[in-house]
Amino acid sequence: MTAWDRLAAGENCRFDAPRAAHTDEWDAVATLHSATLYLPRNQTYRGHCILVFDPRHATRPDQLAADEWAAFTDDLHRAVCAIAAVCKPDHVNVASLGNVMPHLHWHVVPRYKNDPRWGAPIWAADLRDDLDRPLDSEDHTLLLAALRSALAAGPGAR
Repeated sequence: MTAWDRLAAGENCRFDAPRAAHTDEWDAVATLHSATLYLPRNQTYRGHCILVFDPRHATRPDQLAADEWAAFTDDLHRAVCAIAAVCKPDHVNVASLGNVMPHLHWHVVPRYKNDPRWGAPIWAADLRDDLDRPLDSEDHTLLLAALRSALAAGPGAR
């Protein structure tokens, strides 16, 4: 069994709940209905967040009941609205791949016409070529607070 197969089976999956709210990799923004939104330390695309499915280990949408899927996509909508309201991007990418971490999660990635890969995918073909750009501590704190406020205000509060 490969490492990916073990993760897909839920063995030592770091995305399984309970997860730490704060790590060297992320800070929790908010717990929503069926998922928790995290702000990663790497902010190559300012406002990039990860929405992780909370109730149980699942790797694909077809493993969810219809009501679980509805709740998860409602959380995604809330997250996208909050990120768009705070970051004012030119576009928003939403991706759920699971090739590296086989646990249901969405990447919500604001895109800007001046970002390093505008017009192309955010990830490099070789993961070693991915860009790592953490925010300074003050900007990270301000962005985290703004996202929390936007989520508390609700999806219509632009």
